[in-house]
Amino acid sequence: MKSMEKWFWLIGAMMLALYFGGQAWGESKRQRDLENFAGWKLDHIAEPSALASTMPAIQTDLRIDSESTELEPGNRSTVAHGLAEIPVAVLRIPRLSLEVPVGTGTDESVLLHGAGWIDGTASPGSVGNVGIAAHRDSFFRSLKDVAVGDLIELESLNGTDRYRVAELSIVEPSEVGVLADSGAAELTLVTCYPFYFVGHAPQRFIVRAVATGFRS
Repeated sequence: MKSMEKWFWLIGAMMLALYFGGQAWGESKRQRDLENFAGWKLDHIAEPSALASTMPAIQTDLRIDSESTELEPGNRSTVAHGLAEIPVAVLRIPRLSLEVPVGTGTDESVLLHGAGWIDGTASPGSVGNVGIAAHRDSFFRSLKDVAVGDLIELESLNGTDRYRVAELSIVEPSEVGVLADSGAAELTLVTCYPFYFVGHAPQRFIVRAVATGFRS
């Protein structure tokens, strides 16, 4: 009996070590991505076409149906620049002390160390509905405390766009209308819900924000 108990303790300790090791790696990669983005931006002149020229073509068939990828399709890595992967944007919510790099697509390799720009939505730095997703148990955990009126900043090569949170909602994974483009400058953040849930969370938490100022 004591031998079995020791094995349980050992397995538990190994699982904790893997979890915290993964968290530490993700945080380290987040910091490197933020530094890479800042350095890359300094090397480029902010022109309207600067970001678009680095973006791959997007798809328009969107589905919200996966815990591991948050949204499908979207399985592409961040934009490659030399030997480093450079985020396409940096998302900040000052009140929540949230600062996270935004990669291209929503596959696991992107979401392990940041947020992901959702395929088929407006690209960061352009007018339209920009969709961004991240995991509820990591970079978007703080969205549980977001409130209507909070300021959101989205920095891209084209400048920094500012948004105010206008609406919070909880939807089913099939309700992809939240990503529809009305033609206005909007930002939609997506993560799984409930925030504290064992296993695949059944719903999605949506933060809709509207632009207050562009190109600062």
